This record gives sequence, C-alpha cells and structure tokens, in this order.
Amino acid sequence: MTDQVIDVHVGGPTSRRVSPDLWGLFLEDINYSLDGGLNADLVRNGDFEATPADHPGWGPLTGWTVEPGGGAVQVRSAEPVSSANATYVRLVPGGSAGDVVRLVNGGYDEAGMLVRAVPHRLRLAVRAGAGARLTAELRHADGSGLGAGPVDLPLDPAPGWTWIEADLPPGSAAHAVLVLAAAGGVVDVDLVELRPVDPATGEPELFRRDLVEALRALRPAFVRFPGGCVAHGYGLDNMYHWKATTGPRAERRPMTNVWGYHQSMAIGYHEYFLLCEELGATPLPVVAAGVCCQNVPGGPQAIPAERMPQYVQDVLDLVEYANGDVTTRWGAVRAANGHPEPFGLRYLGIGNEDVISDDFVERFTALWAAVRAEYPGLAVVGTAGPNPFGQDFEAGWELARDLRVPLVDEHAYRSPRWFLQNLDRYEHYDRSGPGVYLGEWAARTSTARSAVAEAAFMVAVERSSDVVRLASYAPLLARVGSTQWTPDLLYFTSDEVRPTFSYHVQRMLAENRGETVLDVRVDPVALRSQPAPALRQVRFRSPGSTTEFRDVTLDGVPQPGVVVGPEGDALLDAPAGTRHLELTAQRLDGEEGFAVEFGDPTTGTLHTVHVGGWRNRLLVLSRTDDGIDSDVDGPFSFDGVTTAVPLTVRVEVDGARIRTWVDGRLVHDHEDDQRPWPDFVAGATGAGSARHVTVVNASDEHRQVRVHIEGMIGPMTAAATLLAGSDPEAGAPFESAPGAPEPGTVHGDGHLPLTLPPWSVATARVTP
Repeated sequence: MTDQVIDVHVGGPTSRRVSPDLWGLFLEDINYSLDGGLNADLVRNGDFEATPADHPGWGPLTGWTVEPGGGAVQVRSAEPVSSANATYVRLVPGGSAGDVVRLVNGGYDEAGMLVRAVPHRLRLAVRAGAGARLTAELRHADGSGLGAGPVDLPLDPAPGWTWIEADLPPGSAAHAVLVLAAAGGVVDVDLVELRPVDPATGEPELFRRDLVEALRALRPAFVRFPGGCVAHGYGLDNMYHWKATTGPRAERRPMTNVWGYHQSMAIGYHEYFLLCEELGATPLPVVAAGVCCQNVPGGPQAIPAERMPQYVQDVLDLVEYANGDVTTRWGAVRAANGHPEPFGLRYLGIGNEDVISDDFVERFTALWAAVRAEYPGLAVVGTAGPNPFGQDFEAGWELARDLRVPLVDEHAYRSPRWFLQNLDRYEHYDRSGPGVYLGEWAARTSTARSAVAEAAFMVAVERSSDVVRLASYAPLLARVGSTQWTPDLLYFTSDEVRPTFSYHVQRMLAENRGETVLDVRVDPVALRSQPAPALRQVRFRSPGSTTEFRDVTLDGVPQPGVVVGPEGDALLDAPAGTRHLELTAQRLDGEEGFAVEFGDPTTGTLHTVHVGGWRNRLLVLSRTDDGIDSDVDGPFSFDGVTTAVPLTVRVEVDGARIRTWVDGRLVHDHEDDQRPWPDFVAGATGAGSARHVTVVNASDEHRQVRVHIEGMIGPMTAAATLLAGSDPEAGAPFESAPGAPEPGTVHGDGHLPLTLPPWSVATARVTP
C-alpha cells in the first residue's frame, strides 16, 4: 500500500503570541505523590499520627512493627512534642538486664525502603529517661546487617523533648528497614525522618531526586498546588490552611488526605515554593473559595460569614509570605524559614471545581475584591466546575466575566475523540474576556491513542494561547500500588520512574515551543465522520448490585425481561431504526444503581444512561468511542436507587438528539456532537529564524509529510523527534510506555520530509 502524502504549508506569523507560561504542572497530593513519593523522607508514618479516619484499619503504628521480646511499645499523647503532633510512642525495655525493645519501619513497600549507597540523615524528637540508650540501624529487609551496624544516638538526660540528628553510614544500595532500639530506660520517640544525604551539599535531600529530574525535563513554566480537591477539603475541618503547613515540622498539623490516606505536611507551602524555585517555575497556589468540596454528605459547606474576614486575611497573608520583603510580618516569617528572597508569586487560584452556589459567589467575590484591592498586579484564577460544560461551567464563566477575573480554571477529563472533535474549541472564545487556565485535563487512558489525541489538542491550545494562557495535565504523579486515580502522567516505584506516552508528549511539545504562532495549512485535510446515536443494541448492567429489568419494549414491542448481577450484563438486539426504549428496573440487592447502554457496536460509538452513578448519587449520560468513555450530559443530583422500589426509564433517539426520562421526569435532552474530526493535525510556532513544527498522525495509516516553510528555499535541516505509538492500544497504567521519543536529524531541499507511522507524533526545529 502506498503511504498517504500530506503537505503542511507553514506561513508567516499570525497576530498571536505563544503564552510564555503555557505548559506547567499540577501537583496534588493524590496517589501518594508527596509522602511516599516526591518527599525524600523514607519513613512511613514517622509522626505516628495515622488514624482510621485516614484509612480504615490504620492507627499510630501503621508502617511500624515491634520485634517480639525485649520490651513494649506504648502509644501515648501526654505531654507531646506539640499540640499539632499529639501522638508519640514510648519504647519501654523489659525488666531484665540486656533487654532491648526494637521498633522497625520498612517505608512504603513490603520489600522495605530503598536506601542508596550514600549516608542517610536520621532526624527525630526524643525524650529519654535516666540510663536510657538508643541506637539506629539500617538492616536488610530480611534482618541481616547493612552498612556499619548500629549507631549510638546522643541522648540528653535533661527533661523534655530534644531533637537528634545522626548520619547512618552508607552500605550498598538495597531495600532496607530502619531499626530504632532502646535499652536501659524509657525513651519517647516522635517525628522520625530518614533522608538520603546529597553528596554535593552534605545536606539531607528534601525531594526525591529522580522524580524532580523527571519533572524538570518537562520544562514547566508554573506549578499549581496543593489541589485540586485537597485545597478545599472533604469538609471545613479538612480544608487546607497554608499557615498550618509552614514553620517547624513539629508545629505542622497532619491531616487526613481527601484521597484516603495520611498527609504528614512535611511538604507544605514553603516546600512547594522551594520546588517551584528549583524547577524554575512560577508558583500557582490554589486556596479554597471559602467553601469545601461539594461531594461531602449534605453538599458543600461554607465558612460562616463571621469567620470570613479572618479567612480573607489569611489569603492576603499568603501573598505577603510569598512576595513581601523582610520588613513585612509574613515576609519576615518566610525569612525566618530560611528564604529571605521573595518567591515571585504572580498567580493565585481561588476555588476548585465548585458548585457556583450563592454561598460560593458571596465568598469568592469577597476574596477577589480583597486580593484585587491589595495586590492589583496579581492574576487571580477563578473556577468553572469539574466539566467543560454544564450549569456550573456556565455560571462560573458568567461570574468571572461579571467580576472581570483575569483567568478561569477549566477542567476536561475526556475521551480522545472529544479532544479531536474540539480542536477549534478556543477559537470561538471571546478574546476580550477572561483568559483560560486549562488546569486539569487528560484523555482518559495511558494508551498511545490518548497521548496522540492529547498532542493534537496541545497543538490547538498552542494555536489559541492568546486565550489559553496556562495548561497542566492531571494527575501528575502516582506511586504504583497506591493509586486512587488513573491515568497519571508519571508512575513510580521506590527505584523506578515510569514515563507514559502522555509524559513523552508533554515533554516533546514543551521542548518544541516557539514564541509566535505561525499560519499553517494542511493539504489534504483528513476528516473522519462521527457515528450518530443508535438503539441498535442494548446492554443492561448493574455494577455493585443485582437488578431486575422488566416491562422492556422497543418501539412498543415487548421484549424478554432479565436479572443482571454485579459481574454480569445482558444484551438485547434491536431492529435498525429503533427510536424508543422503555423499561422498569428494580434493584434486588446491593448498594449501587444500574446502567443502560445502547448503540451500534459496529461503529465503536455507544451511549450509556447511568441511573445512580458515583455512589448511587447521580444521573449521567455518557458516550463511549473506541472503548473510552466521557460524560456528555449531567451529572444531575439523584436521590438514588432503592432496593425493591421500581423505577421506569425511557430512552428516545431522534437523529443526534437523545432524551431520557426517569420515573416520567425528563433528565437528559442532549444533542450529540456530530462534527467530523481530523486524524492528522499540524501546528507551528516561530522563534527568531527557527520554525518549530509539530505533526500528529491519529490514524492507522503511514503518512509521508512534506513540510513547506515560507521563506525557506533550498537546503534545510531540522532537529526532529519522533514518538511512534503504532498500536493505538499500546500503553497501560502503572507501566512505562512501550515506546519513547527518538531524536534525529532530517535534511530536506525545498521542503522537510517527515515519515509518520500510525499513531505517532513528530516535532521538528527547522533552521535555514
């Protein structure tokens, strides 16, 4: 078969500049991104503050074991190191001479913590009784010795807590456990840390080096932190307050992570700022808009009006902490924390995926007004709900326009098809209104198909970066075996960093960015048609429950009923042209709702009515293309499916229009997106005389691309990089991508020739 030839004509500069802050990072403590990840501390639960509220079954000794014999370990809270860290342990040796009580920590893996062949700095708070001795040692996970053996820790016989630091000598790199051993008397222990020592500085590492280098390779212009959902918290008591995360470790109050584990706060706001500085990125902190996460039982809770003035002041104090000189109150606090120079804060996010309720509007408006008055040069980022459409999206944008907020945070976790159908999305935005921060986005999977669609969308975003000023993939990091969300950009274990296809795409486009958007024309334009909704086949599913589907009719013709369990499904074929489906569904047992899927399986496009989605609380209509799902209407609140209570469902398909009713109430009235989508995309930017070109092949075909560049005649050379997916389904969560970018040099005469395998992305920096 002859490869298809596509000509890409790169013209002169347009009026649009590429945003210098376009590509950045969103770092949220999800998937053990911080403790157990970016935080270089190897000790798990070193503060002994884990509780069942963090995770069922957890407690103060989670992550620790006590070697049998030799004494006891007591969990205590009387006279703690601080009120913020109220739990500690007491090591009580047995009554016999020579008794030793040993407390062991293996870090975050069953195989033990990975120690490198460098010294490791141990730091802990200790209160010792008369005659007590305490040693620390790194051992192999099987108990055999590692390195030079136990190190005696100097104990202060004076009453009260003291801090001890000691370097444990290097052995060979190995999976190990930390052993604290007490003898001769009682020893209280808290806030245990173990960090590798940087050979270049002699100081303990704050961040895990290989992860930092992987982030640095993305050339981020900014880092958004600490959330996401972490920022506004699961309830008011779980809201992230920046002041509680700076200063001495002992004064930082640990907190239950909204994603179901323990946050030590060893990495707090000050450390986030330091990370930005190390990466050469501008910080973009996000504070709650005075309202907690809407997913708590009973809906979002707002900070009481009488407490809002103090909260507003806390937000203003954050800006002063970041930017104030050392003569200001909070600038002096920053200096006392070791950083007299300002951090150069230019952006501040207020809110995250919030319901745009009256409580939200009142509190957001107060925060916005105060920040604008005190810091008029600071770019505030508003919020527009969790989806790129819907009621909160529209209300969030309306509020931003009314208040003249500089930027709005949009989120889009969508299917690859959605991104390909929405390449022109930002071409239609008002250039005189607020700009866009695409704060959280991803194409649903770790496959080449998703990464290629993301590359195409990045080309489109770059083309519209006069509107989209910033963008960041999400989530960023995920520890293998400890994830709450997939896909993620970068997976890691104790000893490996595993980049995905999506990571490679982000890196390639960040490396190949110019300053001015150039005109680009593709010939021929390759478009694929989008299949229309169809009631050609119906599938009944009941995840998490058992449901009876009865009184089923297709265009009024009765069909057999069926009972579907949590692991099963049932198929019903329908005649071509069927327009109406009606049924009664009754849950027999379980806690969840049910789903009715319909479509023509020969097209690869299906739609699903979710009745009782997400914890049996929502009504959602979704569309699946190429096996990857996206919501297209909703979610709408729902009282939930109840066992033994029947519900009627009606689905009507009329061309691109889908309507659904539940118990006679119209829920979805959706016009499906039928726009054709391109399977080849090209973009270009300029920087001086250089031309940066990106081409994307989202098809099963090999393509020969000829890049013609205005003003370049005769011989030309390009530094090119090719990421070849070939198989669109290649790539999976928790694994490194099966392919990586391959750099090379391409020569041309009159045009630049590029060969694109199926499902591939190529970038080229062309010089005359």
